[in-house]
Amino acid sequence: MRAHPVLFFLFISSFFTECCAQWSTGTSLTWMKGDNTINQSGVYGTKGIADPTNKPGARDYSATWTDANNTLWMFGGYGYDETQQGYLNDLWKFDPINNQWTWAGGDKTINNYGVYGTKGVANSTNKPGSVYACISWTDKNGNLWLYGGFGYTANDIGFLNDLWKYETATGQWTWVHGNNAIGMPAVYGTKGVAAASNRPGSRYGSKTWTDNSGNLWMFGGYGMDETNAGILNDLWKYNIETNTWTWVNGNKTIDQPGKYGSQGIGATSTQPGARYLSNSWMDSQGNFWLFGGYGYDATSPGILNDLWKYEPATNIWTWMKGSNTAEHTAVYGTQGIADVTNQPGSRYVSVSWVDEHGDLLLFGGFGYDETRSGYLNDLWKFDIQSSTWTWMKGDTLVDQVGVYGTQGVPAYTNKTGSRNSCISWADNTGNLWMFGGYGYDQAQAGVLNDLWKITELQILPVRLIEFNGSLNNDVANLQWKTTQEEGAITYNVQRSFTGNEFTAIGTVTGNGAATSNEYAFSDNLAGTSSSQVYYRLEMLHANSEISYSKLIRLERKNTGASISIFPNPASNSLTVSFHLPATELVSIRITDSKGALMKSISRQLSQGSSGFSVDISSWAKGIYFFTTMVKGEMVRLRFIKVG
Repeated sequence: MRAHPVLFFLFISSFFTECCAQWSTGTSLTWMKGDNTINQSGVYGTKGIADPTNKPGARDYSATWTDANNTLWMFGGYGYDETQQGYLNDLWKFDPINNQWTWAGGDKTINNYGVYGTKGVANSTNKPGSVYACISWTDKNGNLWLYGGFGYTANDIGFLNDLWKYETATGQWTWVHGNNAIGMPAVYGTKGVAAASNRPGSRYGSKTWTDNSGNLWMFGGYGMDETNAGILNDLWKYNIETNTWTWVNGNKTIDQPGKYGSQGIGATSTQPGARYLSNSWMDSQGNFWLFGGYGYDATSPGILNDLWKYEPATNIWTWMKGSNTAEHTAVYGTQGIADVTNQPGSRYVSVSWVDEHGDLLLFGGFGYDETRSGYLNDLWKFDIQSSTWTWMKGDTLVDQVGVYGTQGVPAYTNKTGSRNSCISWADNTGNLWMFGGYGYDQAQAGVLNDLWKITELQILPVRLIEFNGSLNNDVANLQWKTTQEEGAITYNVQRSFTGNEFTAIGTVTGNGAATSNEYAFSDNLAGTSSSQVYYRLEMLHANSEISYSKLIRLERKNTGASISIFPNPASNSLTVSFHLPATELVSIRITDSKGALMKSISRQLSQGSSGFSVDISSWAKGIYFFTTMVKGEMVRLRFIKVG
């Protein structure tokens, strides 16, 4: 996996615009449970007993299910037990009716080995080991299924290919298929033919769905083909009744580019490129939809924003939307308005839902806003019938903090902080749920354990058709145009030096014309020391509803600094690359998942591009963190040691 550069910006004497959330009084988020601060430990209580004080610790890359009784289930991930951080194998269930968590199974400590028992035989002592980025399904009988991930076998840690079933009625795990060893290669057999000897290779970060016949499907991920580890694009089907896997589509070798063909036209030759940590949905017709992830476009790897549809009846993939090249910025358009030119930016480690209307919903992840990459909190809807994306909610600026409001109280001003690797559920009453991940609380970034509910997605009528700004000798000049001003409207001009906390600096009264209206406002920044400034319009409508404009960010200097690490995952060595605008002394700390210092490096790096290698061959397998300071900005990158 290629590392992604982290960019640092100060001010330039020019401008560009970015969008900020335009909240509607009918579009509410509710902070339901958990904490509004990062890195919180769990409160397990008594196993099997619900309690209002119970809560899972902060975590990311967990597995989820929704059972037939509308209970939300969560397993494992990487995060906090009662005291420390590591790999988890705790099983939790959440009741949306009483708003309570129950610790249902597994351990309340980190880094636990699995207990496999006898293959095919349920037992109360059986349990999967601590694992993250595993794959999950719910079958038609309400049983929970779990496959692979990166974690613990009975005696080792690495990439897994074990398949487990959990029966909610008995509370017992069964090791059903696969191996109790790490790094297992795939056995593909003949494409389209089920066989008892077939098996997918060890992997994590795949996407799944369950078809109308009850079969379990799995696409791609990072893991093993027949001989090597890499990014996959193989498509598998598991028949529960016969306990057999079938290799259905895709390649049996790693790192394959996509074959896009013509957009909207499927063919036997078209297929998505190898990828992992993408997003997926199943529509009402039983078709499988796939978006983005990290992997291969038509030629090379990167972060993707292509949208694909797979029809099981024909075994054909169709490239439906997005680009056939990687690393694309977003086109947000107007909030709440579908447009054929709208598109989410390239991203991975996002979450997804299918709403009660059959529309595909996409939230957050790590990827691109309109200009740069970072953690996202934008919510998108894709209408299958019109083949259009709509930006529904959230910010179009990366790395935004959350607004929690009062726990249990919905509010249109609430918003989740930018994040990736969180988890999601859709309950049986049409509510959408989201938990944890790595990202921003109300002030800073870390691992989260907040639980959110989305109940409605409605947007006010849009009157603002243009909002722009420029900077001239420390005077910000703002201009905007509107149409369809129905009754009295007031524009409060708001300013922020952080992009989060806004203050009103002036008011403009609307003309009230139904046709075109043009406005201007100037703000003198003399005496301010911040290296950036943001503006937005708060629009007060005649019916007392409030909406917000796009957000404008003005910059004075772009340093162009970037950092990357490669490869990721890595086995023997890690290459660290810098691009700096000037010679600088750089200090680096590499720590393990428990915070223990593995290596400290201090280097004088020259202007431009430079780099060096770090020997990690003797380190244990697991997650490590790379932390450094560049131009006063702290950078923290995470990588995986394998092999």
